[in-house]
Amino acid sequence: MGKITNELIEHDYDGIQEYDNDLPGWWKALFIITIIVAAIYVPYYHFFGDSQETEYQKEMGTYVEANTGRGPFTEYASPWVGDGEITPALRAEMNKILDAPFDEQLMRTMAKADPDQLAKLQTAFPEVIAAYGAGASSSPESVLVKKEETPATAPAAGMVALTDEASLAAGKKVWETQCFTCHLNDGGGSIGPNMTDNYWIHGGDMASIVHIIKVGVPAKGMIPWEATLTPDQIMQVASYIEVKLVGSTPAVPKAPQGDLFEG
Repeated sequence: MGKITNELIEHDYDGIQEYDNDLPGWWKALFIITIIVAAIYVPYYHFFGDSQETEYQKEMGTYVEANTGRGPFTEYASPWVGDGEITPALRAEMNKILDAPFDEQLMRTMAKADPDQLAKLQTAFPEVIAAYGAGASSSPESVLVKKEETPATAPAAGMVALTDEASLAAGKKVWETQCFTCHLNDGGGSIGPNMTDNYWIHGGDMASIVHIIKVGVPAKGMIPWEATLTPDQIMQVASYIEVKLVGSTPAVPKAPQGDLFEG
């Protein structure tokens, strides 16, 4: 004889009685599913996987691994922030920015601005932006030192662009989040030069492109990206420029700048 499920339970509470019924099958199944999901979710997002903060920083291209040997129970710690205090790395970066001329600080701000913020900056400081767009500089002392004077920072010869789709997709993401403000999404150039033609100011080979992304050109408003992007990200975005942008046709290409490069 099966279990009786529609029998009144004997106890009476304030005149209220209830049937001895089982929970619906769909409710039990949903409860079991939530347990299974939690068993996967908790270890992945709280112990072994990336936190929401880390995922966001990787998505925005600002992730910097502070401790490559950290374990699953060690929370990610950016070298720029620590317990609400300014870390030595961040303080050094802040001092470098604060000591820079106003024009250079403005260019740093523009490099991080979204399209709406960029339009406001262009309206507020048209003379400065026009000067940088034309290649002028109000801070000649910050011009990049010639490569032959600093062999330790010279680009490596024979560097080859990455061509796999994953690397190019990652490079495109960096381009569209960090580089578009000065060069536009299609690479046609705005404040920065046109990146789709074969004219280059600092060399058009892969090694030169990677080198300029790393050290920047502060006198022209391009900040050094090696403190913000990882070496892999720099290589990926340089490859995206070399493989996808060079030779493409932007909507409104800026006039050629620099020398013709025939690689």
